[in-house]
Amino acid sequence: MTKWFSLLTALTVLAATQTDAQVTVNIGTVNLHAGKIGLGIDGITGSTNLLMKYFFNNQLAGQLIAGFELETVGGSAPQGQTKQTGLAWRAGGSLVFHFTRDQVSPYLGIEGIFESRQQKGFFSVVPDPQNKITGGIVAGGEYFASDQFSFGVKQLLGLDVMLQRHANSFVYPREETTIKFTTSTQVTARYYFN
Repeated sequence: MTKWFSLLTALTVLAATQTDAQVTVNIGTVNLHAGKIGLGIDGITGSTNLLMKYFFNNQLAGQLIAGFELETVGGSAPQGQTKQTGLAWRAGGSLVFHFTRDQVSPYLGIEGIFESRQQKGFFSVVPDPQNKITGGIVAGGEYFASDQFSFGVKQLLGLDVMLQRHANSFVYPREETTIKFTTSTQVTARYYFN
């Protein structure tokens, strides 16, 4: 069964890439959806992610997501403690279906992101990084301001899975895996090209 599903998926992707992707649509003097590949950012008001969107055909697109944060601590560590810089990195992807190829293009899909976050501060024993997986349904829309530039909004409804963290002393106890429902809204901007 798994082999048939893999074969069907591969054939679907192959057929989808053979069709025209992002054929221009003329609305007045503006050619919309001119690019097959889009580079951009999301989370403009918060922790920013870099995006690379690829249209397999005129409506189905895949997206790679990557981001990081770096937080520094001022001063020197007190005697017997270690100074730890905070670092968080994220990587993930999504698969979305655009309902229209008009100037406003709503979409629906799925998204998943893995994040690893190291706390900043002064520690006698540096804690392990916290790892989490966020995944769910993503809905949004893009407004094509020109033939190659769009901005939009996306909403994620899904789950946050905080993975187990082992204790490395009596100061930081073991943390079990926790699951909670989550929502997030992000502003996006993209530049498309072939």
